[in-house]
Amino acid sequence: MSEWIFRDTVAQADRRAVRDIVRSTGFFSAEEIDVAEELVCEHLQKGPASGYLFVFVQSPEGQVTGYACYGPVPCTARAFDLYWIAVHADGRGRGLGKALMHEVERRLRASGGGKLIAETSSRDQYAPTQAFYRSCGFIEEARIRDYYAPGEDILYFTKSLG
Repeated sequence: MSEWIFRDTVAQADRRAVRDIVRSTGFFSAEEIDVAEELVCEHLQKGPASGYLFVFVQSPEGQVTGYACYGPVPCTARAFDLYWIAVHADGRGRGLGKALMHEVERRLRASGGGKLIAETSSRDQYAPTQAFYRSCGFIEEARIRDYYAPGEDILYFTKSLG
């Protein structure tokens, strides 16, 4: 992983990079892709006060291959939501997703974060996402049935950082 660089500064060019990454996964609708970009825009306008923090992974040449977006859960002492974690389809299978997750966790531990919460769908399409969270040490802590649509639950995965 030494050839990859992590950064938490957000640049205008990250708007397009995030769109490209999220679109390449084949998992998300046009509306969801717009939301991913909107979070970058929100951070560009307000900085950390937006509540959206980012970690990007890029090659030494500056090619952004993956990113994570996370932020504090309002009205909690040490809980954080993982809003997005995605690696471009061209970069999959090289451990970048786990490297990003470890970097997010490292940063949260350093700042006193206590719990990381990730949510995903119960649809079969998201079985690899669920497996990814489990492989990173998350547990499925809650499920709300028929959340997204009839027969499509929301799953909450959590990981203690303490």
